[in-house]
Amino acid sequence: MANQHSGGAGARDHSFRAVLWDIDGTLLLSESMHFRALRHTLATEGVEVPDEFHHEIVGRAAKVVYEKCRQTFGLSMSFDQWRRLKYSYYTAHALEIAVRPGALEAWEVFKGLGLRQALVSNSDRIVVNANIRVLGLEEPGFISVSINDVVRGKPDPEPYERAATLLGLKPHECIAIEDSPTGAQAALTAGACTIAWPEDRTLKFPSGIQPVMELKPAIDELLGIAPS
Repeated sequence: MANQHSGGAGARDHSFRAVLWDIDGTLLLSESMHFRALRHTLATEGVEVPDEFHHEIVGRAAKVVYEKCRQTFGLSMSFDQWRRLKYSYYTAHALEIAVRPGALEAWEVFKGLGLRQALVSNSDRIVVNANIRVLGLEEPGFISVSINDVVRGKPDPEPYERAATLLGLKPHECIAIEDSPTGAQAALTAGACTIAWPEDRTLKFPSGIQPVMELKPAIDELLGIAPS
């Protein structure tokens, strides 16, 4: 089975046992809220963040984003201060975040097929938990991986490897769904069959990954489900 989705190679006779979802931008339209929180945080030092800065940080772990802000804007606050301000804003406004159209419908398709599902995020646990509540996915035994659960975040494969391990599986037995090149690289390197489903069509993905515009047809093709 190919480790990427590129127009349906290996669409039949799949042996997938689980689906590993990114959250921000994939299940939730939360990237704009993360950017709002970032702008709110930097405004406390009088910094105005331009729109194009978002493209430089999408999908990146908090420490990486902080360092980028420090280098770009001369930020003086500590990482802990930055993180506290940003996450306080994010969690206070989390209920304003919309679920991405088609995401939970796809979740139900996978659930109906008996595939296990877990979340794999580059966000801190406090953000992941807030997002899980927004999604209504809280239940006993639910598996999610945050940046706090690994040594190295995406684009390193460790988050996807850990999620697969927690499910008692190997990454190649899993489908990963991502919206960012950073996350897609992590899933691909781990060995998961990776579907890139970006909201931002201008993003450049790793070689071998062809982004899809609509999620359900890509899933149907990958799993060999006849179109309804």
